[in-house]
Amino acid sequence: MYNAPEGFSVALPQGWKRLSEDIRPGNSAYRILFGADGDPRTLTITFSQQLRSSDPVAVWRDDVEPALSQADIGFQRIGVIRAATYRGRSSADMEWLSDFEGTRIRTLGRGFLVGENTGYSLRWTTPAADWNDTANRQALDAFFRTFRE
Repeated sequence: MYNAPEGFSVALPQGWKRLSEDIRPGNSAYRILFGADGDPRTLTITFSQQLRSSDPVAVWRDDVEPALSQADIGFQRIGVIRAATYRGRSSADMEWLSDFEGTRIRTLGRGFLVGENTGYSLRWTTPAADWNDTANRQALDAFFRTFRE
């Protein structure tokens, strides 16, 4: 189990580590990337106390999706943004395709609220061609099952 100094924990696959971080002053928001050398898959955990909506679908639709669309990454949303419940909390899932270093990648982002205008997202990214591999599905399930804030 990885215990982050920011206060969350999550089980990571063997050999995985914290690869990069972007932390705003006062820890009001951060983005932490996990992965392993030679493994194209990544998990990104984001946190913000500055969400503009208390509706997770609206956060994906109004904040995240426009930023991804404006980036030069070949962004393409897959399906609709789905409202859900995660650990008894209001959440939403968004999936998308994009390009990274010449590879088409697929990401599932699950955003959920933990307080007023405060929330996390867990973003699982793999090469698009490998999305349905059993190992990828098992890793995603483990992240969702073991994440604690």
